Amino acid sequence: MIDSLRVTQAGPEVPSPWWLKGGAIFIGVLGLSSLLGAVSLAFSGIVMDSMMEDFDPEEICKEDTDREECEEVFYAISDMSEMRLWDVGAAFSAFLFLLSIPTTILMWNAEDRITALRFAWAWVTVHAVSQIYLVHSYMSWMDDFYDAIPSEEMGWVSLFTSIASYGSIVFCELTLAAGLVLISYKTRPPTSLEMPSGFHVSEE
Repeated sequence: MIDSLRVTQAGPEVPSPWWLKGGAIFIGVLGLSSLLGAVSLAFSGIVMDSMMEDFDPEEICKEDTDREECEEVFYAISDMSEMRLWDVGAAFSAFLFLLSIPTTILMWNAEDRITALRFAWAWVTVHAVSQIYLVHSYMSWMDDFYDAIPSEEMGWVSLFTSIASYGSIVFCELTLAAGLVLISYKTRPPTSLEMPSGFHVSEE
């Protein structure tokens, strides 16, 4: 009969700090890529605005045999420059970069596990929201663009593109979350209590 818990004499095994340090390196790299993404989105938005200043679909399509459909396609392209994706996406990316700085420092120091993991989960959450927003905004524009193209096959192309885009985002974010769950598990506080075996016979 099990009537007691035993305390090991050697003491519990301390978790390796390299689980948190590895997470710090990974988030640090993603943070730098977010900075590049912010610059890229902001620059792309500026370029799109400058390109669309003298963009006149009516002038471009005046000699086209099907002028109305031609104008619809080019108006759809023109709408891309007015998307909030460029500004909001750049803001999201910049925020992710700023948030990655304290997250990386806390995880690398590996001294305050709870605070480090809270920052890490916050970073992953913001990253997921930003990616979903970017993909949704882009796919909404793509749907309008495909609708402007007079082809029945565009519907299938739009469907395939949507599934591939959303699927890749879900897979990526679930992978990040799974990695963070693993880090949380591997760095959990140790315990010195051992559950005795059911076959252990206590000595009296």
